[in-house]
Amino acid sequence: MAAHSHWAFDPFSTTLLLLVGLCYAVGRARLSRRAGAGRGAPRWEAIAFACGWVGVLVALCSPVASLSEVLFSLHMTQHEILMLVAAPLLVLGRPLSAFLWILTPRGRAAAGDFARSTPVRPLWRFLTGALVVWVLHAAAVWIWHVPALYEAAVRSPALHVFEHVCFLFTACLFWWALIHGRYGRMGYGIAVLYVFLTAIHTGALGALLTFSPRVLYPLYAERGAGLHVNPLADQQLAGLIMWIPFGVVFLVIALALFAAWMGESERRVQAVRRTRIAPGAALLPLLLLLALPSCRRAAEKDARRWAGGNVDRGAAAIQRRGCGSCHQIPGVPGANARVGPDLSHFAAQAYVAGRYPNEPGNLVAWIRNPQHLQAGTAMPELGLSEAEARDMATYLYTLR
Repeated sequence: MAAHSHWAFDPFSTTLLLLVGLCYAVGRARLSRRAGAGRGAPRWEAIAFACGWVGVLVALCSPVASLSEVLFSLHMTQHEILMLVAAPLLVLGRPLSAFLWILTPRGRAAAGDFARSTPVRPLWRFLTGALVVWVLHAAAVWIWHVPALYEAAVRSPALHVFEHVCFLFTACLFWWALIHGRYGRMGYGIAVLYVFLTAIHTGALGALLTFSPRVLYPLYAERGAGLHVNPLADQQLAGLIMWIPFGVVFLVIALALFAAWMGESERRVQAVRRTRIAPGAALLPLLLLLALPSCRRAAEKDARRWAGGNVDRGAAAIQRRGCGSCHQIPGVPGANARVGPDLSHFAAQAYVAGRYPNEPGNLVAWIRNPQHLQAGTAMPELGLSEAEARDMATYLYTLR
């Protein structure tokens, strides 16, 4: 037992962990420095990421990892730490935003172009779809617990690393789908079903391990013999570790999502009731719906006359250049970040960057050369042409 009761800092895992932690710390520091006080990402995100990072460290390098070679129950504990502790905390930390800030302005622009390119963006949307992410996570959990594959991973260090990557990656996709976006990637109602189904299949696997009358992983019977461990009891304990923590965590999450779902439904009902002021008020939504196209056309016409660009090209350029990674911009898919100012009503603002009168010349100059106008600003230099910047300005002036 003493030989396994120590921290094992294998070169690959340790180097990768240190590199990821360093990149996150540098990116967060740059983001905070550029954005200024109160403008960067919330501090709790960095705390969440740090705790998730420590969780991965404990799972892969602590005595838990060493003892997992001889005790099935501790191997299961290792997997639980990766999927139930580290993965959600890492996702809460929004690491991709921090990693972008270790790049140069041109590098960030290139990364934004790549993320929004035709093959990448549809693939990401596919991988984070409700059914796909559920199937991926369930497949990873069940396939890697097939006895032949499980024992092969324990025997082969390279395959063991791949197993852990599968668990952590699919778990991160799982939690990302639940956490990010308005009400999560799927919405409260679907998320409740999603969590419930995951709790069922993971609980079933835990129950299978707990109540199996025979040892399913003979390798652990061999390795645990020197510690005088009952292999069947060790397997039952592993099943309970998977069954109970998974069940409790998912039950709490499902109840929280269900409560949020009911609360949102109640708020919508109250909003509908407030609109029922008089019988004639029922026509108001229809009138507004009919008026919206003409209002939108008028806003676009005014913006084109004011800034001289093209609204559609401007929206496409804003998306292509990754402006949504910092700003909330209505009408631009994925533009819901909180790092920079909310641009929802930009046309009504009096100033650009808080100091220049909000007129097309100043806005175009700011979009093209922000560092020249205000050294040290969080707004990056994107190398835009005059025409592209004018198109982007034109779109922003439609946001009233």
